[in-house]
Amino acid sequence: MVDQHQVNSIIADAICECFKDHPERSIGFEEAKQIAKCVVEALADARLEIRVREQD
Repeated sequence: MVDQHQVNSIIADAICECFKDHPERSIGFEEAKQIAKCVVEALADARLEIRVREQD
């Protein structure tokens, strides 16, 4: 089972990382989490899912 909070946090970290070299366009972590939630919802609406990959 995927921890939705962890998924949102990972995506939010990636969003914040994208802005790190552009301080004039910085984004706060809470705003990034909201964007992450929207991304996950859009993926779900497209019938895609984020899940843990099985180990080989």
